Amino acid sequence: MFDLNELQIPAYLVGGWVRDRLFNRTSKYLDLDFVLPEQVVETARRIAKNHGAGFVLLDAERQIARVVFKDGTADFAQQMGNSIIDDLGCRDFTMNAIAIDCAELSTSIISQIKYLPKLIDPFSGQADIESRQIRMLRESNLRADPLRILRAYRQAAQLGCEIEPITRRCLIQIAPSLENTAAERVRTELSYLLALGESGSRWLSLAIDDGILGAWIPTKNLMMERFKLIDGAIAEVIEQWQELDDYFNQILSSDHSVTVIIKLAAISNSATALTSLGFSRLEQRWIVTLMRYLPIFLNYLDLDQSMVSASQQYQLFMAIKEMFPALSILAIASGKSLISVIPWLNRWLAPNDPIAHQIPLINGDDLKNELGLKSGAKIGDVLNQLKLAQVEQVITNHENAIAYAKTLI
Repeated sequence: MFDLNELQIPAYLVGGWVRDRLFNRTSKYLDLDFVLPEQVVETARRIAKNHGAGFVLLDAERQIARVVFKDGTADFAQQMGNSIIDDLGCRDFTMNAIAIDCAELSTSIISQIKYLPKLIDPFSGQADIESRQIRMLRESNLRADPLRILRAYRQAAQLGCEIEPITRRCLIQIAPSLENTAAERVRTELSYLLALGESGSRWLSLAIDDGILGAWIPTKNLMMERFKLIDGAIAEVIEQWQELDDYFNQILSSDHSVTVIIKLAAISNSATALTSLGFSRLEQRWIVTLMRYLPIFLNYLDLDQSMVSASQQYQLFMAIKEMFPALSILAIASGKSLISVIPWLNRWLAPNDPIAHQIPLINGDDLKNELGLKSGAKIGDVLNQLKLAQVEQVITNHENAIAYAKTLI
């Protein structure tokens, strides 16, 4: 990354990297936070230039800059107050209010640090880390940035902690102030929480029970029991079809995985309940489509698959398309058995299945060239009827498809 000797002294390493080392959590990708009393932006810009790294001025007024390396990022921030103690006193939780004087490190190469020097820990954050408790410094710090309310639940899930009782009561009391936070920030924090597997799901459930997200996720139509079963349903499906592991981890947009979107769709029966969070058009399309077709699929699963017509199956597969495994997870979490879903997923997974992945016998150009039809809605209507006829095996080749098309015009 860079040599710490390039920093002006004094300089302090704070926040997540220090906390994670105390939790014995390591990562090849470094995420560092430095506090400097002066020359913050100039120092960051100089280091970026010296190493050909990216430079981003995050907040000119508060003097916060980021340097982006191949193996990590380093954020540089102006010290708050007259000392590092004052600065740490402005933070959210005690475990995040620990600093290291860079001059005290045994080596100037971050990746080579084996032992931490004496900590600057005025609020006993290390003791809270050892007892795995998230404890606030003071209520006013949380009110200064209400997103910290939701962050407490995310960090509890991420770090395997509990929220200290007095802190949790305070979070519940001031939760309405989260309404004034930008939707993008709430959405990002919520998505981090949803991506943390069963622990994230548990803590989101607790956050909702505590009324933390009342301004963002209306409680009227929540389906928390279904939501709590999503992680187990995904594990069950992957055990049967290991090739679907990549499917659930694939990123749709905004760094949100398919699993995160499934969980969002599972939370509510109202397609509009999550609109205030401002998810992308693609993500909204997934959520709305899954909610719309889940009741239909649940009805089909109550029947033997042989009792659902080929046309009905085809229309469901065409409506859902790449979302079908996600729909299957929601069905299992809604109480349907894996056994009932197996034939449907096997059909979707078979690339040449004539119902799930139909290859049309003719196309619009065929209708134009052989029947003289002109471009327009008529061609689309005829093609749709031909596809249904193909599914029902009324037509089986190009010739009788053309013949059948003649009866439709």
